[in-house]
Amino acid sequence: MLRMGEDEGRQTEDSIRAADGRPDGSHSLLAKIAHLYYIENLSQKDISQRTRMSVAGVSRALARARELKIVSISIQGGENDFSRLEIEIERTFGLSECLLVPSYGRIEHTYQGLAAAAADLLSRTLKPGAVLGVSWGDTLRSVGESLPRMPSVRADVIPVIGALGWIETGIYPNSIARTFAQKLGGSSYLVNTPAFVDDPETRKALMEDSNLRPVRDIWSRLDMAFLGVSALTVDSSMYRSGIFTEPDLEGMRTAGGECISNFVVFDGRGRMVPTSVSDRMVYLPLEDLRRVRTVAIAAAGAAKAEPLRAMLRSGICSALVTDADCARALLSMGSS
Repeated sequence: MLRMGEDEGRQTEDSIRAADGRPDGSHSLLAKIAHLYYIENLSQKDISQRTRMSVAGVSRALARARELKIVSISIQGGENDFSRLEIEIERTFGLSECLLVPSYGRIEHTYQGLAAAAADLLSRTLKPGAVLGVSWGDTLRSVGESLPRMPSVRADVIPVIGALGWIETGIYPNSIARTFAQKLGGSSYLVNTPAFVDDPETRKALMEDSNLRPVRDIWSRLDMAFLGVSALTVDSSMYRSGIFTEPDLEGMRTAGGECISNFVVFDGRGRMVPTSVSDRMVYLPLEDLRRVRTVAIAAAGAAKAEPLRAMLRSGICSALVTDADCARALLSMGSS
């Protein structure tokens, strides 16, 4: 049996549930509850005691006040507020976080924006002693170079792919890992095993070699991985660095590939595509990458939207750092 106070509170909540847009007593009570919460900054618990309603009833009243436009909430985020776009990307592709930056006329300025957003993500994700795995490519090189110094993070960094490319280009995996480690106040580990070998037997032997075991052990302890993504075209860093030839890329596309990330080829639906080079690459195995708690991907420019969508469909990535143009192009294509 309800006591008098509980009975009154229940009747009040019933009247709120029945309230419509008319300026009657229930409508007035909704306005009062909203004022106490949004203007007077009272907690829902304090309001429940004051109105003799349950906390759940107060919560419903606040929701009803928003529904009836008694409360109108607006967010003044400024010219570069992409919060709605970020939330839409997160919802569409099932991401835990999307960070967007403006699209500048010069790509290097966009990369600087990506670096600032990446710094925010890294500082919130990595704890002292954490291990970050990084892939390679122009985007990650530029992000690493533009990262602010964050010595308090104290995270170690290791490439998640073997050595490839030319050291002087700056996109050499060990160079990228060293740059990230310097900015994050940690140490960098070297992976001196070549990423691209002559045949599957050589790769199998390298992956099982005792000299690679320490690297595999560190890979198994990754707290976060940061990847790039490329289209299978001649304007990619893979082609320009001489890693793959035009026939190699054509073979990947013929096999159904739409993008490549950490030297795993994915089709448009995010499925791994076996190719003529798949079993000749030394990299963090895909099944191990899937076990990493936070896998972030960085990409910039509307031209990256199509390969990026394929990568996001794989379900591997939980975080995305990109620019507004790429995000809008992504949403225009949809996730399905």
